[in-house]
Amino acid sequence: MENIEHEALVGAELTLKEATKSATIATLGDTPFNNDGEELEHHAIVATEIVSDPVEPHHPDPIQVNAVVLLDPRLTDCAEVLEATNKRGLFTMAVIPKPKRITGSEFYPTAEALLEFGVHQVYEPPIGQKFDITECANHLQTVEQQQNIRFLGVIPLRESAVDYSDVLAALLGLHVHNDLGLSSARRDKGLMKTAVANAGLRVAKFARLTAQDGSDVPNAIKSLELDFPVVVKTPRGMSTMDVYICGSMEEAVRRSGQIVRSVGPDGKKSNYSLLEEFLVGSEFAVNLIASPTTPRGVQVTDIWEYNKVSTDGTMVNTWQTMVDPHSDTYAALVRYAEGVCRAVGIKYGFAHVELMSRYDEKKNKFVEPVMVEVGARLAGGRKAIMAGGTVPGWETFYAMVDGHCGGPVR
Repeated sequence: MENIEHEALVGAELTLKEATKSATIATLGDTPFNNDGEELEHHAIVATEIVSDPVEPHHPDPIQVNAVVLLDPRLTDCAEVLEATNKRGLFTMAVIPKPKRITGSEFYPTAEALLEFGVHQVYEPPIGQKFDITECANHLQTVEQQQNIRFLGVIPLRESAVDYSDVLAALLGLHVHNDLGLSSARRDKGLMKTAVANAGLRVAKFARLTAQDGSDVPNAIKSLELDFPVVVKTPRGMSTMDVYICGSMEEAVRRSGQIVRSVGPDGKKSNYSLLEEFLVGSEFAVNLIASPTTPRGVQVTDIWEYNKVSTDGTMVNTWQTMVDPHSDTYAALVRYAEGVCRAVGIKYGFAHVELMSRYDEKKNKFVEPVMVEVGARLAGGRKAIMAGGTVPGWETFYAMVDGHCGGPVR
């Protein structure tokens, strides 16, 4: 074939030699065209249009990656949390509100320690600046745009993180957060009791005390008609920190004044102390998961009975026993704990309610539960890990990630 020509081809005629040298040749099979019944021939199609500014090739946008914020994480829980986030294919961003510029411990890890453990990125306030929730949200939204990720939820992993988690989620434009109007009631134990009482649930008698010398304690005890011992505690504590069982007026006055004058366990000034009645009975920790995908919006997953002893003026847990939440013996505890969570606006993620209850031998069940406190976060004491290892089919940390990210809880 000397020349390439056909009425179906567009462009100048090329010799076979010229066509072979061209990089734009596309070789076809038998041509679909024919010339008045002549034999089918093999042809080559060449590009003939030349432009001065070629069109830039199309580069598809990178696939958007789902992400989750781990607020104030602890290394003791990181292995299980990261296993769950990795299994769900989530990018993990850790936020450290109060970074330690020295070598961290297992309870307050540094950014370097978290990155080494497997967290993808870490945000901490710049050196010399305090943590600001708005600045943190601005940074995370910038990361979303620049790295093409999408945050699905914010998981608080420490008691102090409950202060920020729902506000941060709202600032990120997420709908997966607890009731913002009740944020303080999920952290401040005085407001917590008020919210639970307003929901029609029983709470311990209490009073807020503001005198720096504790001089308002006697009148409060008289007004509440309390007998000794009484409990004096900080309103924003954690675990048994700054919780005192006082057997005399002098001790109650001293402890109340001490709390009002001091900085609380969360690093913030305590504006008042809480005086409470001393509850008698057995103490329990009721763990729950909140999600719109559960039948009642919040569901009890496991219950632990504490064995506490009085040591140095406070109650210390020596060991704990898991009990069956489906047993009729603990039915009142289940209903009460679920009601407490609804009262303080917990709608997504984990929660735990610590309560006291007395055993009625005639009814063979625990009755009259009373809240000690409620926490809108993963329970401490490794109970979540132990529950996952003992309850068939219960994946604690997978459920936590799903609940806080708005997914169905399995």
